[in-house]
Amino acid sequence: MEKNTILAIVLSSVIIIGGMTLIQLNAPDKPPETVERTKTVETESAQAAPVKSSEVTVTDENSVETAVSESAPELTEQDYPVLTFIEETDQFKITFSTVGAVVLDIELIQELDEGEPISMVLDGGSGVGTFNMAFGGHDAEYITDVFSHEKIHRGKELIHRFSRDYIKEGQLFTLTKSYRIIPGEYVIELIVSLETSDGRAVPLLDGNEPAYTLTYGPQIGPTFEKIDGRYEIRDNVTWGPDTKSGKLKRILHKDKSKFVQSGNTVNWAAVVGKYFAVIVDPGSGSTTITWDGNPVEGQDQASLLQISKPARRQSVIEDTYKYYIGPLDRENLSRYDNAEDNAFGISGMSLQKAPKTSAVLFWLEAILRWLLEFFYKLVPNYGVAIILLTILIKAVLFPFTHKSYESTSKMQAVQPKLKALQEQYKGDTKKIQQKTAELYKAEGVNPMGGCLPMLFQFPIFIALYGLLNKYFPLRGAVFITGWINDLSAPEYIWKFANPIDLKIWTLEAIRLLPVLYLAGQLLTTKVTQAGQTGAQSGAQQKMLTLGMPIMFFFILYNMPSGLLLYWTAMNFVTIGQQLVTNYVKKRKAAGGTA
Repeated sequence: MEKNTILAIVLSSVIIIGGMTLIQLNAPDKPPETVERTKTVETESAQAAPVKSSEVTVTDENSVETAVSESAPELTEQDYPVLTFIEETDQFKITFSTVGAVVLDIELIQELDEGEPISMVLDGGSGVGTFNMAFGGHDAEYITDVFSHEKIHRGKELIHRFSRDYIKEGQLFTLTKSYRIIPGEYVIELIVSLETSDGRAVPLLDGNEPAYTLTYGPQIGPTFEKIDGRYEIRDNVTWGPDTKSGKLKRILHKDKSKFVQSGNTVNWAAVVGKYFAVIVDPGSGSTTITWDGNPVEGQDQASLLQISKPARRQSVIEDTYKYYIGPLDRENLSRYDNAEDNAFGISGMSLQKAPKTSAVLFWLEAILRWLLEFFYKLVPNYGVAIILLTILIKAVLFPFTHKSYESTSKMQAVQPKLKALQEQYKGDTKKIQQKTAELYKAEGVNPMGGCLPMLFQFPIFIALYGLLNKYFPLRGAVFITGWINDLSAPEYIWKFANPIDLKIWTLEAIRLLPVLYLAGQLLTTKVTQAGQTGAQSGAQQKMLTLGMPIMFFFILYNMPSGLLLYWTAMNFVTIGQQLVTNYVKKRKAAGGTA
């Protein structure tokens, strides 16, 4: 390269560098880009909460360095108004409160109890409400501060958002509870958010303590006299993969106070009543589920359902919960199996597994339910459908019942011969057994024949009891207007203003169905034993004809009328069958024809 060329390049470089230096020296002061971002962050933080902000330096798109100033953040007064307001959809009437950002009441508009909507929040007038939140574990005190509130419309959706700022360990963060409601749905979505404004972790790390606990309680509706496991129940249930087999399984937790470290293995947890339930999808991440039945203010029989989430080193913590709060009918429960069937887009929930079913006879319950629904389609009256189902069951079992009757008659006929054998070989047990077997064979008697129908009737009895005792469509179903207006409740023809305490039994009302049941049972025994000879001693006869029916009269007196209607109908159908059987037997004995 020529010397002139090299010299030109060097001179050009010197001129360019020198010029740029002069420009920089004479340029006005301007903060760097990182300082502008700091101001921006400080301004946004000040708008969110007027406190002394931290100094934030943004070094790149994905990294934030925070240097806390000597002056720690301070909360300004959050003087939010104490408000109580109502949101109503076609399913819910929800009463909100800004105190604790809780729900004071959830009424099911379409489900009535004595003409009034059913409340799914029973707090005994204590005003504690539900969806209470506490920093810490399941026994921590509820937050009772007053929150700000805003209502947001998104198409058909309604969102009620509650917010409040807190400081822990010198760190400011915002707690937000957002309730998302969609008309036509029995689901309420609750989003809990904890967020810092400066990118540091939410300061809720305290050893092994959870970050927070969300509680539904203190009790679900409807109102009740007592939880006795028969007329009213409260089951603590989870649905999720079994730890051993991996298959989805319904697990009933029987402990009064139960803790379940669920991790990601529980699809939902629930408090299940006889006809209504609260079922929650706890969302993703590790979760501790607690049921607590210990008495609380306003509720001697509580059913707290609590969800605790662990602390996480994040600047934004957000958990989404979906609560099904409604009836245990298959139509509504099954809607959340397919995303296109509900506005929330929920799928695969299997909520229909929540109601209590027989662990062994669930398949028989399903068959009987299908038959009951079939008869209801023919005659749209569930009382008539129960009677038709009873007649069908008796018709199917008649061959076995008849065989049992014949076997019982033969057994009674050989009783004199059997007693003679016992007298003849008295003291020789082995000989008595041998001769008895020979006698049974000669007379064609099967000593177990009388028990045969029980092998079929007993499972049906258990399955039908389980079905009719909790079948949701029976709730409010009328059989005979003015008498049986609700097949899920005991009927009455006169109800006492003050129940009569008989020490061992309390008489609340005069009921007709139990009387019909007792009369039918006594008549059934009488016609069954008609014409049978030599059978039982006087004591045994009285026990069967009087003792057992009277005992069951008191046991069944306060049973739901749908269940008692089945047993009463069963007695009278049995009487009809037995009268026909007795008639045929007499005709044969007289040498006539059937």
